[in-house]
Amino acid sequence: MMYSGLLSVVIPCKNEEKQLKQTLTAIEKQSLDLKDCPIYIADAGSTDGTMYIIADFQKRNSLNIRVIEGGYPPAGRNNGARHCHSEYILFMDADIELGEDTSIEKAIGLALEKDLELVSTYIKCKDGNAYDRFFWERMHAFTYRYPYIVGPYSAGMFILIKRAKFNELGGFNELMVLGDDWELTRMIPRKKFGVADTFIWITNRRFQSQGYLNTISKYFRVAFSKDFRHKDNRNYMHVDF
Repeated sequence: MMYSGLLSVVIPCKNEEKQLKQTLTAIEKQSLDLKDCPIYIADAGSTDGTMYIIADFQKRNSLNIRVIEGGYPPAGRNNGARHCHSEYILFMDADIELGEDTSIEKAIGLALEKDLELVSTYIKCKDGNAYDRFFWERMHAFTYRYPYIVGPYSAGMFILIKRAKFNELGGFNELMVLGDDWELTRMIPRKKFGVADTFIWITNRRFQSQGYLNTISKYFRVAFSKDFRHKDNRNYMHVDF
């Protein structure tokens, strides 16, 4: 299934020394041979041990990691995409883990089988509690089980998108910090969107840092308010670790 030029991975990153090792290890363990797959880490000036972790993986020569200039996530993703020449681009966050060794294989397999332009996946919270489970279960019901109602949507944590379509849509809106993934992925036709039968692990650090009600209310305003999406939401990125 994996052939040269099929896939590139883009990961925006800043000060992720506590999470990035797990993210890259999970990629390293994937069932597909990703040794020659370009992995662009768009670093926004990390000041912790992030670069040491990246250097360690580069020395192991198990992944084809290249560090490029980053910024806020939309800018980092767009800069990574400019380096890509593959048929598909997988955008991942630096603080997630692929839930299964077959996660990428299932996602790219679904995209190829059905000629899809966008593939998402399910989300689980590894260190979560009942509130986290309740939120993500309802989010899946709202966005994935009934896409004919709300339209396609893929969270920025995991977006597998056809590069030609990404370029056609103009990439992520770099004036936005919160909701750029919502605006981009909802422009994909419904018949070109699918959800792979796998999942990613996320942390609940933003819920813990900024509060459940505050964070969830932002997510709902992203979905229903264009004005909110275009506000200065940079405080959303300020997370205590």
